Amino acid sequence: MMKLIDYPKFNRRLHIHLGLLLLLFIWLFSLSGLILNHSSWKFASFWDERQERKIDFAVPLSALTDPDPEAGVMEFLKISGEVHHQKRTSELLEFRVESPGTVSDISVDLTTGSGTQKVLKYNIWGKWRTLHTFNGMNKENPSQSPNWLIANIWRFAMDGIAIGLIIICLSSWIMWYNVRREYKLGYIILASSFAVASYFMLWG
Repeated sequence: MMKLIDYPKFNRRLHIHLGLLLLLFIWLFSLSGLILNHSSWKFASFWDERQERKIDFAVPLSALTDPDPEAGVMEFLKISGEVHHQKRTSELLEFRVESPGTVSDISVDLTTGSGTQKVLKYNIWGKWRTLHTFNGMNKENPSQSPNWLIANIWRFAMDGIAIGLIIICLSSWIMWYNVRREYKLGYIILASSFAVASYFMLWG
């Protein structure tokens, strides 16, 4: 005879295991959210602590082959990230490479291979702040899909975290529902939560 699933026990284990899996991600987004919301805090003032430098280089013309000369330049400079803001003429190539905490604006003369790299680097608080909103999308060209593998992995992880949080919330509701007669305060908490959330969703 097939053993029936103990749904309350299964739900409790699911809630605990998902919570442990997402724990560090929830802390990361909570802390980076605080930094976003309170950028005036001295320790979170990453912009004042930024590091800027300019690097001159000469890339071999063989690396500037079509259809993707940006990849040749990035391999030569040993950098990786999401490529944005590409501009190209017959003589000049310009583009930006972004990764959490680092922005590189690159300009290359296609006739000589000489170029410059302007690097902007944030401290750890700036990197965490960037991770909170980083999705690899180009705001100036929303139709352009992310072209960096790490950005796609991060987007996939964010989808998983969002789904996991939805499941955790549902499992919390189920656990309360099973003990609602003994925990009547839950009605007030749940109603208050819906009221506050509805106000902000409908506000303005």
